[in-house]
Amino acid sequence: ILYNMFLNQTENTMPPKEYSFKVKGVLIKETDKSEDDFSIFISAMDDNHAVMLVREHLRKHAPKGNSIIKGIEKNSD
Repeated sequence: ILYNMFLNQTENTMPPKEYSFKVKGVLIKETDKSEDDFSIFISAMDDNHAVMLVREHLRKHAPKGNSIIKGIEKNSD
């Protein structure tokens, strides 16, 4: 019975609305402390979610270091 209630709830709920964001910042490499500007377009539920996704992406795909977010723009759809 609980399983059927769960299925009914998931069928009737809409997925959260996602927006397009442009996140800009600086990546400071750990090895030589050099700075590289970056700009990433990403889909997210809000600006905090966008920053979280960008930091996760940089952690997995950029050289080791720190990221500083300098700006975020919500693109009009």
